Amino acid sequence: MSFAGKAVLALFWLVLVPWGVGTLFFRKEKTLCHSQCFLIGYLFLFFITELLTLPMIRLKLPLHILSIFYAVIGVGMAGIGIWKRKKERLECSGVRTRLQGISGWLWIAVILIAAQICVASLLAHMDADDAFYVGTATTAVHTDSIFFVNPYTGNPYRNLPSRYILSPFPIFLAVISQLCGGLHPAILAHVIFPAVFLVMAYLVLYQFAELFFPKDADARGIFMILGCVLTWFSGFSIYTSGNFQMIRIWQGKGLLAAALLPLTIWLCVKITMQKKPELPWAFLLLSNGACCLVSSMGIMLSPVTAGIFAVMGAVRYHDPKRIVRCVLCCIPSIVLGAAYVLIK
Repeated sequence: MSFAGKAVLALFWLVLVPWGVGTLFFRKEKTLCHSQCFLIGYLFLFFITELLTLPMIRLKLPLHILSIFYAVIGVGMAGIGIWKRKKERLECSGVRTRLQGISGWLWIAVILIAAQICVASLLAHMDADDAFYVGTATTAVHTDSIFFVNPYTGNPYRNLPSRYILSPFPIFLAVISQLCGGLHPAILAHVIFPAVFLVMAYLVLYQFAELFFPKDADARGIFMILGCVLTWFSGFSIYTSGNFQMIRIWQGKGLLAAALLPLTIWLCVKITMQKKPELPWAFLLLSNGACCLVSSMGIMLSPVTAGIFAVMGAVRYHDPKRIVRCVLCCIPSIVLGAAYVLIK
C-alpha cells in the first residue's frame, strides 16, 4: 500500500472514527458540538483500549486479535453514532454561518496552531524515551505480540515491566499502525500523532475559552492566541506541559499533560461543580480510564484531580453523594493502583 493510502487510513482511524464514536454520546443533542464529539470519542477509545489490552497481555494473545476487537468496536460505534444523527436529520446548513461568525482573533490562533503542527510533525524531536515507547510498538507489530518481547534485547520478557504494563499506550500506537496498513510506528508517532494530538490539546483549551467567555468571541480568540504563545515559549524547562506538548506529545505522559488532565479538569467543572451536571458522570469514568492508559502517572493524578473537585462540589452544594459518584468513576485507577502494589 502506498504512503498516501496509509495516510488516508490514518485520517479515518484517528479523526473520523473518534468523532463518529463521540456523536453517539451526543445523539440527543439538538446542536452537535464537533469538538466535544471528537474529545469524548477519544476518551471512549482509550478506555476501551485499556480494557482490552490488559487481559490480552495476561492471556498472551497476539496483537492482531486486539486490533480486530478495537476495529470492530470503533467502527461499529462510530457507524451507529453517525446513523442515529442522520436519522434525526442532523443539518449542516449552519456551518457556513458559524464560520462567518468566528472572530478574526481566532483565525490568527488557528494559523499559529497550524504552524506548531508543522514544526512538531516536520521537525520531529527524537527523544531518548522512544527507545522504549516507539521500540515497544515496533516490536509488537513485527512480532505480533503484546508486551511479550523486550524491545531492548529482542528476547522474551522474563518479568513484565511493572512501570509500564498497566498503562500500555505504546500498544495503542501498535494497533493504529496495523490498522493503517502497516504504517511504521516511528512515522506514525513522530509525524501523524503530533498533528492529531496537538489539535486535541487545543480543542480542550477551546472548551475552557467557551467556559470563561461564553458570549465574547473576540475574548475566546485572544485566549487561544495566549495559549499558543505560552506553549511556544514553554521551553525554559523540560518539565513544563507546553514543552511536553511541543516535543513529545506522542508519548503517553506528554498527551496526559497536554490534553487528558486538562480535559479531566474541564469535565469536573461541568459535572461536579454544577448544581445540575451539564454532562453525564460516565464521562469522568471514561476520562479516568483514558488517563490510566496513557501513563502510570495518570493512574494517580486523574483520581486526585477528580476527587478535589468532587469534594469542593460536595461542600458547595451540601451533597456528599458527589464524592461517592466520583469514587465510582475512579474505579479504573483504584483497581490498577491495587494491581500495581501487588505487582511490585
